[in-house]
Amino acid sequence: MYSPPLTMLSIDIPEFQSRTSQLTVSVLPDFYIDVIIDPNRSFKKFSKQLQEVYSRGGGNIIGTEVKFVPGGNGGNVAKTLAGLGVNTTFIAETSEFGVNVMEHFMTPLGIKLEVTNTGNIASSVILELSTGAHNKSNIMLSSAGSVTNFSSSKLTEQQWNVLRRSRVVAITNAQNLELEDLTEGVLQKTPKETIVSLDFSDLTPHPSRIDGFRERLLNHPTRPPNLVLGNENEFRILSKLPKASFLETGQALSNEFSEIFFALHTAKFSALWHRGQLLATQNCFSVDLQFATGAGDAWHAGFLVGWQIGLSYKDVITFANAVSAYQLSTGKIGNLEEVIQFMKETPLQETDPK
Repeated sequence: MYSPPLTMLSIDIPEFQSRTSQLTVSVLPDFYIDVIIDPNRSFKKFSKQLQEVYSRGGGNIIGTEVKFVPGGNGGNVAKTLAGLGVNTTFIAETSEFGVNVMEHFMTPLGIKLEVTNTGNIASSVILELSTGAHNKSNIMLSSAGSVTNFSSSKLTEQQWNVLRRSRVVAITNAQNLELEDLTEGVLQKTPKETIVSLDFSDLTPHPSRIDGFRERLLNHPTRPPNLVLGNENEFRILSKLPKASFLETGQALSNEFSEIFFALHTAKFSALWHRGQLLATQNCFSVDLQFATGAGDAWHAGFLVGWQIGLSYKDVITFANAVSAYQLSTGKIGNLEEVIQFMKETPLQETDPK
């Protein structure tokens, strides 16, 4: 049945909720236990104190906030999707303790878990540091555990059946050294109608793998991913244009890999390309960031929702911007009503995409 496009200008929330509740998205494979540390100091001041403590042989830096949360790119995408009302399944391998943590945090959100407990847990220590009056940046120290070698052969037949029934499959995180194999397996074994979304996450530690990503995935001869999402750093690395502007990197990728929709998110604006055409740009919302972790993952989830329920290209990235901004400015995963109200009340940044 045809569903007419929705518009963010005159949104019908019940219709939005109805369409969202019909979505089925599977996310894989990375789940992390995150220890988020906010020293409540600027990077400069924190660096100075670290040096002082190190120089005296060790000690304590008090006044620090510590939170224990479920994370990972895939875990964050799944949590946000579930908060928006999407029928979400999370697929991963971890330890028995990891399964217990996932059940504690994710099952109450309505996320269906298809997780094996035969592996090792992945974990991160994340430093969130102030970079100015309204901005924060994060530094992650991580151990990837079983995420490191999650190949297509790790998937059980039950998990494959879940993937085949999903309208969207979201694959995340280049810390998985088998990411090419996993993505190729999903592309080969799911119906052609299934939307496959790929977010490489931080590519900086993986310079030797960029040619492989480009040749095996972006230039896949029969079925490349439908969507590739990333930030400005990831697009510069993928396009092999380290000094190009943000818009130039997206344009170059879209020219070279014309079958893929490339969606770029930055702290100031977002953009979308396909077949060498810039389809839409939109400035981000003007907010004071309380958190620095998970911006891209929340954006990924918001993009998939807007994409699948029939929003225009510009409204898709506007909605994704709102989902991310709401989460980072409030520390909460917003439901549809909260995100839409946020959009109506929050101004956009005044900036020109570059």
